[in-house]
Amino acid sequence: MSRVILFAVLLLGMPLASAGDHTCTTAYLEFVQRMNERADALSGTRLAYLHRHGLRIFDACDTGHLQNPAARFRVLERS
Repeated sequence: MSRVILFAVLLLGMPLASAGDHTCTTAYLEFVQRMNERADALSGTRLAYLHRHGLRIFDACDTGHLQNPAARFRVLERS
């Protein structure tokens, strides 16, 4: 009986995880596109810094530790 319950919980949790992955991926790709548009105006060091921190935000979102990645990407862009 407990295996059936465990399977049901895992099965029900899958759609939630995939919806979050989509949000994380979309927010990260939009951030990268905006950075690529500004790449000529940024130094290589600054661009590398932004991309590294962008990946950290994506990883935090992807693992479920961050709820609103788009807001964090906007803060990073303004820094």
